[in-house]
Amino acid sequence: MRVVGIVLLGYLMSACGGGGSSTGTPNTPNQPAPSPPPSSLLAPSPISSNTDYQIYGQLEANQGESVGFALVAGNGKRVESLQWQQLSGPAVTILAPHMQAIGFDVAQSGEYRFNVSGQMESGQQIAQELSLTVVDSTTQKANIRVDHAVSERGKVSLRIDTSSDKEIVSWQWQLVEGTVNVAIEPQDAYVFFDAPSVNKDEIIVIQGDIEFADGSRQSDLSQIIIKDIQIDEDGYFPRFNERVVTNDMFAYVQNSPYSAALEACVYNNLVNRSCSFNQLPLIGQVVSQPTVDDIMQRVIVSHEWMGDRFRQFLETSVTGEDMRNLLRAVTAVVISYDVRPSFYWTATGAIYLDAANFWMTPEERDTLNSAPDFRSNFGNELQFSIPWRYIKDNQSYIRNSDYPRASRLTKSFVDFEANISWLMYHELAHANDFFPPTSWTRVTGSDSPLGYANDNEANSTAFSNSYPLTSQAMRDLASVSFAGVDASEQQKAYTPNDVVPFFEPDKAPAYYSYSTIREDYATLFERFMMVYRLDAQADTAIIELDEELTYPVSWGQRNRVNLPAIQPRTAVVVEQILPQLDAQQIQQSLPGVTQFTPGVGYFEQIDLSNQQKGNVAGKPVLTDRKLNFEMLSIHRGRPSMPEK
Repeated sequence: MRVVGIVLLGYLMSACGGGGSSTGTPNTPNQPAPSPPPSSLLAPSPISSNTDYQIYGQLEANQGESVGFALVAGNGKRVESLQWQQLSGPAVTILAPHMQAIGFDVAQSGEYRFNVSGQMESGQQIAQELSLTVVDSTTQKANIRVDHAVSERGKVSLRIDTSSDKEIVSWQWQLVEGTVNVAIEPQDAYVFFDAPSVNKDEIIVIQGDIEFADGSRQSDLSQIIIKDIQIDEDGYFPRFNERVVTNDMFAYVQNSPYSAALEACVYNNLVNRSCSFNQLPLIGQVVSQPTVDDIMQRVIVSHEWMGDRFRQFLETSVTGEDMRNLLRAVTAVVISYDVRPSFYWTATGAIYLDAANFWMTPEERDTLNSAPDFRSNFGNELQFSIPWRYIKDNQSYIRNSDYPRASRLTKSFVDFEANISWLMYHELAHANDFFPPTSWTRVTGSDSPLGYANDNEANSTAFSNSYPLTSQAMRDLASVSFAGVDASEQQKAYTPNDVVPFFEPDKAPAYYSYSTIREDYATLFERFMMVYRLDAQADTAIIELDEELTYPVSWGQRNRVNLPAIQPRTAVVVEQILPQLDAQQIQQSLPGVTQFTPGVGYFEQIDLSNQQKGNVAGKPVLTDRKLNFEMLSIHRGRPSMPEK
């Protein structure tokens, strides 16, 4: 989660909204010439070909296999629009019908027929029927999911699963076909790589192998299209966000009056200015009480299912009314498989949501990029950690460990809601920090999100002056954990007990609050709303990283956001963001703070129902033993900022 703000004069892009302006030379990414592919590699063979495009894929497959088709534009050509459709055979799930590559599982044997139609940029029509024969088989045990297309310089991830119950001893990955070089980075069941720059559409084939303890092996192949796309090196995303984004985005509501502006202004590799509010206004400028339909007209996605799930969340969640009101502060909602981590950006006035929070079916999950968050290794040299989690009814509230990938389970709505709610409260707090309800009538149509944010202080600035955090030691440690700053020798020597007196007397609800004043502001709001609306209380603990993985707690509190010393800070933030709530009155009815027992393992203190101010140890329970570390997205290399 992050907020990327852009402020005129001298500041740097960061998660809190601090930013700057530069009139200097653009920071063009270093693009060394790729080394040639290994001489043993051969170009894949198409199953259909003409001068405009070639189609790749399988004509035969085994029952239970993950298969796919890919359409590659000819040299010097580009695809303008595309649509895949199944014509006959047992139904399959195609979740990216508009992309140049599709992947799906064939659960039954039989004859399958598909059609692909569309248009090249030249105006040449695309029309092709394809047939696939699936035979009965019990041999298909390994599947790479899924074949897909990626923009050049984009990030790619693949995963290989097996239905075998044998013990796995190793995974191996290799590039087996293609005429461009790809440096793959295997990580057990996953492989990651950055797509190279290309001058025309290219296709590569990657093989994954699983080796079992008995010496047997299973393998599968996956084909990836690397698309030649248009990129403006001065564009906001290539230059200031330091990455190329997918060009497969589309407005979820195609007949929305804002569809063209969404596709032009918020998430592409060509946008190089902040669009005016005349072109794409804040939702709150247009409607004071937005409906779900009003909100959905501002959604842009990489896959249609993401918009479907977002609508379901708004319509069904107990938080729905809050979210509709909070969304008045944004111009757009972006949900994509390549957004990681989620963030808010004043350059566009939009929130950007990692689609990994929105999947419900295993097929939806297959379309996501699984690359680790780049911040995952920050602070590894520290002897302590400060993890977080939400607890409801004395159980873990966010239960991702209940859905292992290989089990192919469908997520319940309760768990789906848990994954999204805290994220939405947090990111929309950032949006309402820069564009609070008091601003919506003051914003003019000729202004832009960037221009307005540069000329008007966010509420969190004055808030931090009136209600400051005082621990400089915690700020310095947060720079290590969240911004990737190298730890000093003194910081490396800190034990968990050393850190407790830095943190406990201060008035931060979480370690993350020390990353920036913007994150402090948003975290207070998020924690309050989660306990108020969903009865989900946040744990904050300082723990030892022991070799036995018991994670003894040196200090910890549940629902610290309702600590009497922190209540005034929280009330100010809530009343600025959602003035219809009487935060001070609500605080009196919320649960109080519960202490953890020092010396007891972090995962043994889920149920604190018998624990009052740390007097009694919590009851041991089995739960997800993955630590959720507070994380901040801040750009490595600290790029300069766009101008107004």
